[in-house]
Amino acid sequence: MQTLNEYPKVLVVSINAWRDNSGINTLIHFFRSWNRDRIGQIYTRSALPDTRVCNRFFQISESAVIRSVWKRQIVTGREVANATEPGDGGQEELEQEKLRYGKARRTPPHLLSFLREAVWLFGCWKSPALDRFIDDFNADILFLPIYPTIYMGRLQRYVQKRTGKPAICYLADDNYTYIPCGKNPLALLHRFFLRRAVKSVVDNCCDMLVIAPKQKEEYDRIFGVDCMVLTKGIDFSEQTYRQAVPKNPIRMVYAGKLIIGRGETLCAIAEALGKINAGRTRVTLDIYTTDSLTADQQCRLNRNGSRVCGAVPFDTIPKVLAEADILVFVESFDAKFRYRARLSFSTKITDYLKSGKCIFAVGDKDIAPIDYFNRYDSAVTVSTVEEIHQKLSMLVEHPEQITEYGRKAYDCGKEHHDEEKQSRILADCIKKAKRHG
Repeated sequence: MQTLNEYPKVLVVSINAWRDNSGINTLIHFFRSWNRDRIGQIYTRSALPDTRVCNRFFQISESAVIRSVWKRQIVTGREVANATEPGDGGQEELEQEKLRYGKARRTPPHLLSFLREAVWLFGCWKSPALDRFIDDFNADILFLPIYPTIYMGRLQRYVQKRTGKPAICYLADDNYTYIPCGKNPLALLHRFFLRRAVKSVVDNCCDMLVIAPKQKEEYDRIFGVDCMVLTKGIDFSEQTYRQAVPKNPIRMVYAGKLIIGRGETLCAIAEALGKINAGRTRVTLDIYTTDSLTADQQCRLNRNGSRVCGAVPFDTIPKVLAEADILVFVESFDAKFRYRARLSFSTKITDYLKSGKCIFAVGDKDIAPIDYFNRYDSAVTVSTVEEIHQKLSMLVEHPEQITEYGRKAYDCGKEHHDEEKQSRILADCIKKAKRHG
C-alpha cells in the first residue's frame, strides 16, 4: 500500500478543465485513486475546474490568447483553484467562449482549424506565470493526451523541454494517420503539420497508452512500440448483473451526440422501425441528446416509434440506461464522416457495458468500436444500412437474444474494463516511467 507521498507527482497537459459532473471525464476517472495533492493540470479553456481528483491547476485561456494577438501585454495564463461556489471568477470569459464556439460551428471545420492554429502560433501563451507553475509543481511524470490540434503538441513539447522529466502519451483517437482526412487538401495539410507536432511529443515519451485494441495494433506498427490499452474503468464493487425480461414494446435508447453523421444513422434506424412496427408498435427508440436538430432531423427522427426526448442531466443517464432493453451505439456510414472516429472508443461504450443491457452497434466494420464489439462478441453489430432492419427484426422475433447479449456486454465490461485493473495499468506505467527519470 502506497503512502500519500509515495505517489509520483503527475502533471497532465490537456484541453478541458476537469469537472466531475461533465461528460468529458475519462482523464478524471484515470486519476480517481491518485493522491490529489500529487496531481497537477495545465489546460486551455475558460471554465474553472471542479473536481475531487486534483488540487492544482494552471489555466491558459484561449479567449485571452486570441486577444493577445493584437494586445501583447494581456495576461493569458494564471493558476486557478477548484470552483467552490457558483459565480466563481471567469464566468464572463466562459460565456464569451461558448458564444464564440457557437458561431464557429458555422465555419468550415478545416478552415476553423487553421484559424485556431494561427491564433496559438502568434498569440502570447508562453509566460513567466506558466514557467513558475511548471517549476513549482516539479512533477515526476508528465501525462500527455494527444489531440488533433497542433498547438497542444507545441504546448506539451514546451512543458517536456522545461521539465526534462519522463512523459507518457495517451492516444484516444486517430490523431496521426492521414486516413481521416480523405482527399480534402486543407485536412491533409493540417494533418501534415499535426503529425510533426505529435511525433515530436511521442518521440520524447518513454511509454504510450492507447484506448482500443485496434489502435494498439496500428500504433505498435507505426511507432515501433508496445502500447498498453487503457480505458475508462468500471466500478463493479457494488455492481451485480440483473437479468431482465424485455418489455413489450421493446425499448431502445440512444444517449449521446448527433454530430459527424450519427444523426443520419439514427434516421436509418427510425426508417427500419417503420417496417417492424407496421400494424402495431413492437419496438420504440428514445433519443436523448443535447444537440439541436434541424427541421428535417426532427421530422425523420420523430416517427415510427422513434422520438427525440432532448437532454437529461448527466447524473440521471445511468437511470435512463437501466430502464432500456437495448442501448444503441451509432457511427456514420457517410464517406466524409466514417473515419472521424476510426480509432476512438467512446466513454459511452463502458457506460453501456456496465449497464448489462443488449447493445445494438451500427457502424463500419473497420472502425475501432465495431471491431471491439465483434472481437469480444459483446454487441449485436450492424455494418451496413441494409442490415439494420434484418438485425433489429431478429431481436424482435427472438427477444431471448436481447437477454443473452445483455449478459455478454456485462461480462465483457467486467473482464476488460474493471476499474481496479485499469488503475493498475496506469499506476504500473507511471512507476515504470519514473524509473526512467
